[in-house]
Amino acid sequence: MNILIAILVLGFLILFHELGHFLFARLFGVRVETFSIGFGPRIFSFRAGETEYAISAIPFGGYVKMAGDDPESLKGEPYEFLSRPVYQKILIVLAGPLFNFLLGFLVYFSGIKFYGIQNITNPMVYRSEVEAVEKGDVVLRAEGEPFRGWYFIYRDNEHSDTHLEVLRGPDTVSVVLDRGEAAKVEPVIDPVIGKVIPGTPAYEAGLKAGDRIVAVDGRPIDSWQEFVEYVRSRPEQHITITVLRDGHTMNFDLETAAEMGPEGERIGKVGVVVKTDYYYPPLVEALGLAWERTLYSSALIFAGLYRLITGKTSLQGVGGPVMIGKLIGESASVGMQTLLFMTGLISINLAVLNLIPFPGLDGSHILIFIIESVFRRRINPRLYFAIQLTGVLILLALAFAITVFDIWRILNF
Repeated sequence: MNILIAILVLGFLILFHELGHFLFARLFGVRVETFSIGFGPRIFSFRAGETEYAISAIPFGGYVKMAGDDPESLKGEPYEFLSRPVYQKILIVLAGPLFNFLLGFLVYFSGIKFYGIQNITNPMVYRSEVEAVEKGDVVLRAEGEPFRGWYFIYRDNEHSDTHLEVLRGPDTVSVVLDRGEAAKVEPVIDPVIGKVIPGTPAYEAGLKAGDRIVAVDGRPIDSWQEFVEYVRSRPEQHITITVLRDGHTMNFDLETAAEMGPEGERIGKVGVVVKTDYYYPPLVEALGLAWERTLYSSALIFAGLYRLITGKTSLQGVGGPVMIGKLIGESASVGMQTLLFMTGLISINLAVLNLIPFPGLDGSHILIFIIESVFRRRINPRLYFAIQLTGVLILLALAFAITVFDIWRILNF
């Protein structure tokens, strides 16, 4: 089931990207000969008007074949892509990434508006990098109002300083979080299971949603963070989880699974998701939050590319279609909101990556058209085609290599 969901999500993301190219090509009167999801031999196709619509065998993207984008067939007709003005060619190419940005934003909005946003309601501080706030502090009031949850503290602190009243031991203390400092304060998350993922060690052992974790291997657990840190440090090891269920204490023995961490390290997991309280924002606020998340995701991807180029991130952390499909499947197992947020992140990832000026990607086409505009001289169509074809071949080879590496990682973890 998860494999089917992953295929459908990736197919939809590619479809939406190519739809951007298609619609803008038609808008400017460019004839579209082929609209394909995937590359290579056709699996399924049909023709409507001047366009053939197809699903092809190699699932590493898709393409829109426009009349006149091949110099060998260029006739100089107004309906041909390379015959159009530079600004129209740029907009046609740019439309694909823009549609992925738009889709990411809409998916984020749906996830926030209809499924809410996390609002941790435990007022105790688990960890703090701010000198004024200490581990164990209990927030009583924020800006003179009774504590409503950490979401509201984080939101307000993005724009101005935040005044808190906290209980520290027997004393009530007033502290001030300077603007932006709230992000350095981590609250205690109650160690209550919200969902158990089918097929995981926790599911097989009999753990259930609503169980409160009170100990692991006899060690008392007071927060979800403590539980996660304990499990992550013990891949493929036997552990005993003690929970409180319906007023009764129960023990569950299981062996943790192992997966690859962000730096290629082995980390343990058992397959449980924390129970979360949610806040459902009104329409305007939900739109603003979705836009902020879209910008944050874009910046996150650019930062990741920078770390990869500068060698600060290992290539082991790079995933291709297989690993992305695995992440989508795992997100679907957690819940619809997680699946939506993962879909939004991947959509924005596709947009950002396609804007890179590497031959074969949309960014390369745009760069060439800008150069043409600046120098008021059109590049030789044969050279243009050769550059793009070389890039496509390199990207397909890279995608194949990453896919093989993804399969190897999955089989070894």
